[in-house]
Formats: sequence, C-alpha cells, structure tokens
Amino acid sequence: MSNQSSLRLSTRVIDRAEPGRTIWDSDVPGLGLLTTPAGSRSFIFQFRTISGEQGKITIGSYPAMTVDQARKDAREHRVSVDRGGNPSRDRQAVRNAATVRDYAAIYLTVWAAEKALADGTISAARTALDRFVLPRFGSRKIDAVLSSDVAAMMSDARDKSGKGQANRVKAVLSKMFNIAIRDGVMSVNPCKGVDGYRIERRWDHMSEVQVTALLSACDRFSDQNAANVVRLLLFTGARLREVLKAEWSQFDLQRGFWIKPSAHTKQRQTHRLALPPEAVEIVRTMQDDPLSDRWLFPGKDPEKHRGDFKRPWAAILELAEIGHWRRHDLRRTTATFMLSGGEDITVVGKTLGHTQMQTTLSYASLMPENQRAGLSRAVKTMTALRVSVS
Repeated sequence: MSNQSSLRLSTRVIDRAEPGRTIWDSDVPGLGLLTTPAGSRSFIFQFRTISGEQGKITIGSYPAMTVDQARKDAREHRVSVDRGGNPSRDRQAVRNAATVRDYAAIYLTVWAAEKALADGTISAARTALDRFVLPRFGSRKIDAVLSSDVAAMMSDARDKSGKGQANRVKAVLSKMFNIAIRDGVMSVNPCKGVDGYRIERRWDHMSEVQVTALLSACDRFSDQNAANVVRLLLFTGARLREVLKAEWSQFDLQRGFWIKPSAHTKQRQTHRLALPPEAVEIVRTMQDDPLSDRWLFPGKDPEKHRGDFKRPWAAILELAEIGHWRRHDLRRTTATFMLSGGEDITVVGKTLGHTQMQTTLSYASLMPENQRAGLSRAVKTMTALRVSVS
C-alpha cells in the first residue's frame, strides 16, 4: 500500500493518520501532513517553481499549528511560487538577516517539527518567548544578542515567574542560538556565559494516610471517569499526558500490559508497562461501559481525549482534605511507595519509563519510617561493636 494519499485534511483525518504516511490536502495543492514512524505530525508544502526547481519545506507541527493556519500559509507559499518565488530560498534569505523573532518562529515550527517536540514543550517555550524575550529583543538581529541581554531576561523572568521559568527562558534561547549557529548566522552562543539558577529538588510525596484519603475521595467523587485518571496515575506511576491520551488499543488486559507508543512518552520510546491487578481491573471496568470507542478519557468532543485536568484534580483534593498537591506528585508517591516497599531502584526506573538511573533517584525517596529503621539498625550495630570491644 502506498504511504501517500489525498484527502481533505481535518482534525479527525490527522488524528487517525497512520505512522509513516503522507496525506496530501485535496483543497490546497502542495499542502501535506507528514506523520513520522514515531507518530509526530507536521504540515509540509511541496512545490515546483516556474523554472522547474522542486522543493519541500516544513510549515509547522500539529497540533501547535491548526489545519486552517497551515492552509493559510500554504496558500501564501502557493501564490509566491506562481509568481516565480522559491519558498526554500526565501526562508534562507530570512535566516541570513534573521532577528530574534525570526528564530523564535523557526524554533516553534521547523525545529519543533524536526525534533518532534511534545505539545507541552512547545507551549512552554512559546510562553517563555512571548512573555520575556520577544517584547524586549524581538526585532534585534539574533547575532547582536549579548550574554548580558540573556542575563537581563533571566532576571526579569525570575522576578516575575520564579527561577524555573528563568532557566526555561535560557534553555529556549540557547537552542535558538544553536540553530542559528548551525545555519551560519552567528558563531557564538551568548547563553554559554550565563549560569542558570540553582533550584532545590522537589521531594514531596504523599503519606499512607494521605493516599488513603485521596482514594476515598475518588470513590466518593461524582465524576468516576475523572476519578479513574487519578487512580491510574497513582497505580501506574504514569505521566498525566500518557493517561489522558490512553487508547483502548494500547491495552492487553489478558496479559496485563499497557503499551504506550513512543509518540506519547517523554523519552520518545515505546514503554511496555506490566500493570498491577488493580489497574487492570480499573481499565476492564471502564471497558464494560466505554464513553468512547477510542479514548479511555474522552473530552467534551468524543473525537478528542480529555485535555485539561486542573478542575477535577482541585475538586478531588478538596474532597480528600489533604492540602495542595501537584498532579506530578502522584508519580513521586508511586516511586516512593515502591522503593520503601523494598523494590529495586532498577524496577522503579523501568516502571516510570526512565532511561537514566539518576532521574529515578530524583523521584523516589524513602518513607521516614524506612529511613529511621535503617539508621536504627546501623546505630545498634555501632553500639554493639563498642560493647564487644570494651
């Protein structure tokens, strides 16, 4: 079967596009959707100039760019080609005289599509650029930005949004500068001379009493579909976006596995998770009366998965009366309960889908009683040695 086809591009068509296929839009000649084997999707524009030159450029990544936006850009490129233009050369000309704003656009579209950046990564980068970078230096030539400018932007971000956002501003800028260096627009990355802010590692995890209260609140919550999001987060250690994007086709309940596709995981690798019986039972119960034939957690539009989870999470926390917790703290809680229960750190890392042991160590800590018991055993050994020596 050919890996290319022609259809009118729509959200439904794009969401169901098979990996490794290119779908050409029947409305705008040259506009296509490219789906990589890993599952990431980007809009492309293929053209032939009046002089016969052929070319193809990336317009933007989906869903960061909508179908309507892609059609608008493609039509503009189509007009340019019909008038004798060459989009590839036009883009190179922009790079040769590029501003910070130009490279912000390249980072958010072309680079994001090339590297299959996650939607959340693109959204966070756009926020950092729109709030702290573009208002100050958007029109400045990118090769004219100094280390002192980077430090000033980081200081502004720290004062307004904290050290984490300041470090994010630096990370995005550094990548933009590296892209410009690759293109030959500049030779030195001004971020290299600026230190990031030191941030204390977050160790928060729930206690046994708090987990009990949370699960009790889930049992009493009016929206059991939302409650199952929390249960699966806690019982699998999965990331929120992995749970919200979960599809029935990913589960093998007979053998008790959840196969997360690479497009859904942070590490961009397929993650085969062996589920505990409690998680299997949750999914099996949901399957008995599904709200969607595709998603475990459909949104208001059944063709899409549930998006934002802030309101249900806040309501369940209020019902549990355990104070403020981040949704990601559930992942730390799962890791901590596993480690404190005697599981090997390697097992914990594989469960969380980590590729680096150091990352797992940053998530999992021991319960206070485990730490106290370990110290007590060590102290008893030391004092016993003193008695035996005397």
